[in-house]
Amino acid sequence: MISLYLLKFLSILPIKVLYFISRIFSFLVTKVIKYRTQVVDKNLTLTRRFFKNHDLLNVKYRFYKYFVDLYMEAIKMNSVNKNFFIKNFKVNNIKDLNDFYDQGKSVMLMLSHYSGYEWCISLPYYLKHDVAAVYSPLKNKALNNFIVKSREKHGISLFSRYLAFREIFKKEKQGKPTLYGLVADQSPQLNSKNLFWTKFLDQKVPVFTGPEVIAKKYKMPVVYGEMKRVERGSYIINFKLISLDASKEKKHVITKKYLRLIEEQIKKDPSLYLWTHNRFKHAKN
Repeated sequence: MISLYLLKFLSILPIKVLYFISRIFSFLVTKVIKYRTQVVDKNLTLTRRFFKNHDLLNVKYRFYKYFVDLYMEAIKMNSVNKNFFIKNFKVNNIKDLNDFYDQGKSVMLMLSHYSGYEWCISLPYYLKHDVAAVYSPLKNKALNNFIVKSREKHGISLFSRYLAFREIFKKEKQGKPTLYGLVADQSPQLNSKNLFWTKFLDQKVPVFTGPEVIAKKYKMPVVYGEMKRVERGSYIINFKLISLDASKEKKHVITKKYLRLIEEQIKKDPSLYLWTHNRFKHAKN
């Protein structure tokens, strides 16, 4: 309960104050607590070919600064309104997605753990589509409820990853075109039905193909949400078309295109990827 009250208190502070706190926390997280630093070091070392022009140590410290900023921004979203997002989050290619809506088509939006992906909870403010996202529930129910309410207050619907296929089926039966946001670059369970092995950041890893499977089933267009950080607290998303009709694509083509788009972003600035995920725990040489 104390942690919930703290989160609610932090959420009402001005964003500049949160960024000041973030700098203090980023030092503590990196130097004192050393939160998942072994995982971060391992991930950066394994994938260093993709950013050979960047110094690994510099990438690591810039990542932790961004990492704490990201969570401070997510906390702040519990208390902000539409105007906050309109001012700080630019959504490009809106017409392209709204055209799909006018055609009665739902859309699969594939996101990655790159840059300010949490800001996509505000997409209902910009688009004609209903917006739904798949998330991983937390074991701490109170904290999970705080996060769910914080996100859903901006108009997005959240589906537990354990119920995603069922909920999307129900949503599609209703006939209202929906934009489904899925982040699929984390390491899946090896017993998952929807995975295959492929190269990602020069490592052979299992990849979750759920978004592709769903998009094929409902003949959806598929787009990639390319997030860009302009500066602290300011982001842009560009929608890049992967497929006009997923059902017409060969197996795994969509997922492979998605992974290449993530790699392109990481090459430009590796510090904005979520290196604390143990993404390569099942990697094969």
